[in-house]
Amino acid sequence: MPSTDDDSLTDQVHNFLDGLGFADLTPDYRDERDAANDTIDEAFDPLPDELAEDPDLAEVNKVNVHDDGDDILVPVVTFLFEDAGEPALDTVWAFAGRALEAVQPLFADSHVRHYDLQFAYADEDEETVIYRRIAVHPPLVERYLTDASFDIDSLRAAVAEGDNGDDELPPVDWTQFDAQSMGTGAYSGSQAAIAAHCAGASAGAAAACAGTAAGAGGAAGCGGGM
Repeated sequence: MPSTDDDSLTDQVHNFLDGLGFADLTPDYRDERDAANDTIDEAFDPLPDELAEDPDLAEVNKVNVHDDGDDILVPVVTFLFEDAGEPALDTVWAFAGRALEAVQPLFADSHVRHYDLQFAYADEDEETVIYRRIAVHPPLVERYLTDASFDIDSLRAAVAEGDNGDDELPPVDWTQFDAQSMGTGAYSGSQAAIAAHCAGASAGAAAACAGTAAGAGGAAGCGGGM
């Protein structure tokens, strides 16, 4: 994740809430997020040509409370592709595996519902941003990280086999979604992290598309990517 002198919008909101004394009411897992992003930066150094910038552990969403009182989490990693057109799936899954290897150890002792990987790229005409997701349950991620016989192709096949077509129920296999209007599930009432990443990025065909739409008074994302 490129360094910047300014806090991200998310961090500004967190700092504001902390200043009001609401920190205990709004656990945001910033330490885990920062540590994970350090490992992501290392995992994607040098930056692959296919990506506009480093992937980002953009959010750690609290989606429920476990019976033991601890939070149930959904870590969300975002990827912005440099070039227009759908990326090769072999490349997508190679990046997904690298990101899971970087992030999972930071949440190994947490209750994780699933790991959510969100991707943005511009269509071939650079008129629309396409948003897609891969969602993976922790047992599959742990097996991928600990079982030498279960490689990235095995993980990919297991996610494809388990995807029942309901994009709210992981596993989810490279499914297109409306990142601007997530109305249900873990993202109820909010924009998905990848839409904010795309709109705020400075590089990549998808970012250029989103920026053009926003500058023209339209919603970032050139109509939502559906």
